[in-house]
Amino acid sequence: MIERVDRCLKTAPVISPFYKKNTARIKREFCMAFFRAGLLKPFTFVQWLATYGCNFSCPYCEASAGEPAANELNTEEAFAMVDDLAAMGVKRLAVSGGEPLVRSDITLVMSRAHDSGLDLGLVSNGWFVSDMWEDLRQFDYFLYYTSIDGLPEMHDRTRKDNSFARVMKSLELFSGKDVSSRIINTVVHADNIRHLEALYRLLKDSGATSWRLVPIMEVGRAGANQFLALTGKQLQELAGFIKEHSSGKFSVDFGEACTYLGCFIPDWEGNPFFCGAGLTRCAIMPDGEVLGCQTVYDNRFSEGNIRNRPFSRIWREEFRRFRDRREYPEQCSGCGHFNACRGGCWSEAARGRACLKSTWEGENE
Repeated sequence: MIERVDRCLKTAPVISPFYKKNTARIKREFCMAFFRAGLLKPFTFVQWLATYGCNFSCPYCEASAGEPAANELNTEEAFAMVDDLAAMGVKRLAVSGGEPLVRSDITLVMSRAHDSGLDLGLVSNGWFVSDMWEDLRQFDYFLYYTSIDGLPEMHDRTRKDNSFARVMKSLELFSGKDVSSRIINTVVHADNIRHLEALYRLLKDSGATSWRLVPIMEVGRAGANQFLALTGKQLQELAGFIKEHSSGKFSVDFGEACTYLGCFIPDWEGNPFFCGAGLTRCAIMPDGEVLGCQTVYDNRFSEGNIRNRPFSRIWREEFRRFRDRREYPEQCSGCGHFNACRGGCWSEAARGRACLKSTWEGENE
């Protein structure tokens, strides 16, 4: 329902300009109306981080993935999670990690979700997709989401030899299955921003439908690599690149958490920003903790654990920090873009960091 209303308002000739300047406020009001009526569900998706295990150890991994956690949900607990999601009417389950395909029972859990009527999203680095395709191809997907770090040499150097070729093959396979949304995510930093044009030429005719570009953030291992952070001048260069390539069959945009940067760009036609954390989506972590936002990676912000209470109860009874939210970062006071973004990325604010507006408007050397 909320997604359909959003699509209509974005394209309505008279209403669209007003809506884009007030998107976050309007969508939040819609969500709260649904909540008060007892009808609010995670309409976008529930994201399950199936494991912290990963076959790579990328230097800017938000999850600091590598080794599985000691207390990850077992198969039966994962089955119970899926059954509860289906019973409460959740339509979409996005399976991620870490690298979810290193989990030995992952196709069993995905099969349980598929048989329960859930559409699946898969967030994967692509390395194992070809090897597991006979199992993976049997499911219905609303999303395939993968990551590319840069040109083939950089990507392989960061991950493993032949990893670029494998991720491109994975996109081809999901394209052949007609998965409607096939997204490449690239963390943009000081070492790869100069390669964006060349990388665009490689990716535009791939099996992807869109490319999401995310300025490196202080999350996980990336927090130790802030020498790679973009300057204000580089942020504006990134925005110019996205604006130039945003139209056409192969969509280019900011990553979801930073689409608020579009507020700073005159005549911006990209997706308006809305943080649906705790309102239209949430995350179940490998150990069963439920977080409003999957990128905060901090159990201090847990709403509860599905080992103690079913997810359906946690969704209904908790998430007050999102649904009763009244306080916003100091930098939001007096900002002309507030109704369009409502504080930007919640996980950044939760970690005591401001949005990138000050960087955008500040030092440009």
